[in-house]
Amino acid sequence: MNYKELFIGTDLYINTSDQKKTERIYLDSAASNLALRSSQEISQEYLNYYANAHTKVHAAAKFTTELIVWAENTIKNFLGADDTYGVVFLGNGVTFPLNRLALGLSKLRPEKDTVMISSMEHHSNDLPHRVNHEKVMYISGFDEKGAYIGFDLAEIEQQLASSNRKVNYIAITGASNVSGEISPYHEIAKLAHQYDAYIIVDGAQLVAHAPVSLVNKEDPLSSVDFFVFSGHKIYTPGSPGVLIGKKEILAQMEPIFYGGGMVSSVTLKDFTVAEHLSDKEHAGTLNIPGIISLGCTINFMQHVEMEKVYAKEQHLINYLYAELSQIPEVILYPNGNVANKVGVICLNLQNIPHELTSLILNDYFGIAVRNECFCSHPFVKDCLVEELWDIDDESSVNLYRGMVRVSLGLYTTEKDLEFFVQSIEKIIWNIDFYRMQYELIDKTNYKHKDFDNDLKDYFDIEKKIKNYYEKSYSS
Repeated sequence: MNYKELFIGTDLYINTSDQKKTERIYLDSAASNLALRSSQEISQEYLNYYANAHTKVHAAAKFTTELIVWAENTIKNFLGADDTYGVVFLGNGVTFPLNRLALGLSKLRPEKDTVMISSMEHHSNDLPHRVNHEKVMYISGFDEKGAYIGFDLAEIEQQLASSNRKVNYIAITGASNVSGEISPYHEIAKLAHQYDAYIIVDGAQLVAHAPVSLVNKEDPLSSVDFFVFSGHKIYTPGSPGVLIGKKEILAQMEPIFYGGGMVSSVTLKDFTVAEHLSDKEHAGTLNIPGIISLGCTINFMQHVEMEKVYAKEQHLINYLYAELSQIPEVILYPNGNVANKVGVICLNLQNIPHELTSLILNDYFGIAVRNECFCSHPFVKDCLVEELWDIDDESSVNLYRGMVRVSLGLYTTEKDLEFFVQSIEKIIWNIDFYRMQYELIDKTNYKHKDFDNDLKDYFDIEKKIKNYYEKSYSS
């Protein structure tokens, strides 16, 4: 199957600094995936029947209500969740669901004033827990010598045992947006439950890349209590963040958003919160087109089969890691290969700032990557300690506080990665030339001296609006 044809934007051509047009290679999927074409087209078709939900007295509203329920059930089925789980749509990524859980669970069990978080988390799965609990216990991904070890189950159990059963929950990444490592979340869930703690899994980097099953029927203690993911990281930009959690726990949590739809009765003196979980958690009008589009994507991925997606990505990431490992000037993070991982590799080129590398890849080769710290500052800092220590010129240290991240999607091909490796080699061989093409602004950022991509050359939004208006007016 030609997966590229399934997505919008894989045939985009952009201008390069040498006055050529080249096909853009998108290697920034860990930040946001490109859009699945079928989901966008089907959700656009749905807009013919669009209406708000919460009533069945007219056809369009009835259809909308049924499609929201369909999307909820599709998501639960995709994640191996049974009827003991509920689905809540919040915000536009995992940040809202994680804040909802951190606040709700802290109020639900105030006597448990401690949370456990790994040092390898995205800020979204770190800061909300810090703010809402008195004490944070961190699970380090590095040993005493600074070598990367990932999740040490024995260390986690030791920390739980020392907490005097004060841990409210453990919050861990399903797959890291820096190392790509898939966490042993079922094993960690079992440890958490043995000490009367819940487990929250941030599935933002996992859900589009590997099979997920929240329920373990053979060992119920290892089942997951809460799982969150972002629709925009599974090929559905414009869709909401999703929280899947145990109904019995969610039902006990006080609402944090109040308004229409989440109450069963209201008087001037009091009000009654709705008993149904979906009503209680969904104050106001939902992002209905986004929910339906996300349901379409999830259903499509079920047809593709996540085992095949994972196998394809494993082949590609292993190929890329092997190729990059042969280039002496490439530094890969964290130190040591990670066997069980999704399609993420972080790197630097010796003595070349991460931003400069990323700009050259875009400006001369049409390759889109991401740089800096990926909202995972503690993890990135731990990876860079040795290199930053070796920099003699303190004024330039800030230029090296970050990495280049390459991240894959279903549309990524071996040809894309082969071209990326060739481009890296060209940058290394010709770095003196490339350095001369850029100037350093305020000692912090690089800018090409003669080249910049202008949005209006590609997408003049006001002109498009005007054209639509004039066309409508003239008719």
